[in-house]
Amino acid sequence: MDRALELLTSFEDGRAELGVTEMARAIGVHKSTASRLAATLERAGFLARVGERYRLGTEIMRLGSVALRNFDVLTAMRGAMEKVAQATGETVNLAVPEGEDVLNVAEVPSSYILTSSTGWTGRRTRPHATANGKVLMAYDALPVPKRLERYTPATITTRKALGEELETVRARGYAVAVGELEDALVAVATPVFDGAGTCVAALSVSGPSSRLTPERLEVVARLCRDA
Repeated sequence: MDRALELLTSFEDGRAELGVTEMARAIGVHKSTASRLAATLERAGFLARVGERYRLGTEIMRLGSVALRNFDVLTAMRGAMEKVAQATGETVNLAVPEGEDVLNVAEVPSSYILTSSTGWTGRRTRPHATANGKVLMAYDALPVPKRLERYTPATITTRKALGEELETVRARGYAVAVGELEDALVAVATPVFDGAGTCVAALSVSGPSSRLTPERLEVVARLCRDA
């Protein structure tokens, strides 16, 4: 593993492509060892072959873009998340698309003893059962899942019903999920756009149905949009 990482970092001096001999010299191994390492990294997508030479592969670019995107969004949204949490008292989450899932990347916990917080940060969820996921699908940041698993009796499990739900999200500018991932768990989410108008994340407020009543959801959604 250490040698493989050394091999990848040997590209950081601005060299777009390296041959096996150059790799071997850079990391201090025999040419045959460098060749095996390069072949393994190529199969994993971390290197790409160009004739007899190698360049960094698409998997490096994908992971780098995920890291930069999440860092930028977190930096920009931290103040907004804290503002919404203070105004609502509920758990506030920031989520981004990750493959076909929703990845929760940050959380400000509720000030109530009874909360919806179960350590959401780092947790993946399927988009059709969450307010964050519905927002990301409605604004083309996530694809609609091929399978719509049922988590509760309220979970949307048909593509027709989900399509109608996403139209509603776009029309009103926010999404809700009422007992669709877990019974009595309610969430409302709004999109986060970058400077080009592309949806890059979703900001949500979640809590128990006893506090996040239907009458309160529009007010909470407005707080998210304003923040």
